[in-house]
Amino acid sequence: MGMHAFSLVLVGLLGCKAPPDAPDELNELVGYLYTNVPGEDPAPMEVGALNLDIWLQDRIDETLEGYTVDNLTPESIEALGAGERDLEELAGAAVGHVSELSPSALVDTILLVDPMEIFTAYVAFDREFEGDVGCFAAGECDWLEADVHASFDYTLMLVDTHSRVQYRWIDTELGRVYAERTWLLEPAVVTSTFVEVEQQYYLRVVLPDGEGSRSIQATWVVARLIGDLPENAALNLLIDNMGNQAEKLDEFVTEQ
Repeated sequence: MGMHAFSLVLVGLLGCKAPPDAPDELNELVGYLYTNVPGEDPAPMEVGALNLDIWLQDRIDETLEGYTVDNLTPESIEALGAGERDLEELAGAAVGHVSELSPSALVDTILLVDPMEIFTAYVAFDREFEGDVGCFAAGECDWLEADVHASFDYTLMLVDTHSRVQYRWIDTELGRVYAERTWLLEPAVVTSTFVEVEQQYYLRVVLPDGEGSRSIQATWVVARLIGDLPENAALNLLIDNMGNQAEKLDEFVTEQ
């Protein structure tokens, strides 16, 4: 829906350390889940969700500060139907989140509320669904897609994006798991002299946890930083942005 939007305002972060590399298991899992979201056979997503749950059970706290991830393959990108893309400069980050809200409560807001009501960075948002959004939000349908145009104001730059989003419910022994993946259909238009964003890919997986949920978000970008701006600044901002947006989503739902 565009909640994954990246913020590359680098002021004040040029001296930050790079986030640590994700453990192999998490790195593999986020790439695997991203690739398998649209698969006709639900088994890979079910297995991936269960493995992610096992990994997060004792390590969710480790993910809250974020990790560097890089396991997104050319094959998974080509399967998007976007043609061959060069991933040589790919950089990614993943962050976990713990919520008192169930996956269904979060999904209702993700799908049915204009994000401009939730996130101050949005200055324009248009989403055209392909499928029955009410049916999906109610958990009665397990697949939905959307075409999204969004614009963001990050103080030092404006960012315009055109994205494809796919949403899926997966039935597991844990309960219903929500997965969402996004990719840019064309390079972002950025009013900045220090960054160009050619590609972006985003994954969100929300697992039921009692009456609440645990989630992982991952964003991968192919961006060209102009000048002496370090890559780790962008990665730390990706992590901050995903974490902040997860918290704002929780706050909005709780206040309704």
